[in-house]
Amino acid sequence: MSHTYFCYYSKCANPTGTPTKKCSRCQNTRYCSEACHMADWSNHKEECLLAAQERLKKQLYEQIVHRHGLELMNYPYEHFQGFMKHHSFNHNRRTLQEWMEDWLGGWYNDERERKEMLRSMFHQNQLKWSEDAYVLYNNWAEHQPGNRYEKMSEFIKVSRTLF
Repeated sequence: MSHTYFCYYSKCANPTGTPTKKCSRCQNTRYCSEACHMADWSNHKEECLLAAQERLKKQLYEQIVHRHGLELMNYPYEHFQGFMKHHSFNHNRRTLQEWMEDWLGGWYNDERERKEMLRSMFHQNQLKWSEDAYVLYNNWAEHQPGNRYEKMSEFIKVSRTLF
């Protein structure tokens, strides 16, 4: 059973049903000719780059899963994306590959998350980070109300002169 694809270029002069080829970069969009692809490039460029980038991220993730000897269906890429979106750690100078390695390797847990978050807040406030700060924070935060972010923000205010 063959499928008929239409050229993505809205001003394409070719009749419908002409054989099309996928864009080699994003693998999503189809064009009937190189001329149509070139003519539509200004409209397609941004979408193409984002799709290609996402495809490469997923391929990297699959390679790392395989290297760790894990089953991809037990560690779907969508779960990792949810983790990154929920925790939004992209601001602390770690590469996506480092996050993937750590998450798949079981290195990431609640304590590690707390430590990374506090370290990031220290750097944002031009304070020097130390393990002692983390121990002090844990002891202090036990008796404080509020969520983790509120506690860390308050801790930084209170301890500014110490670090």
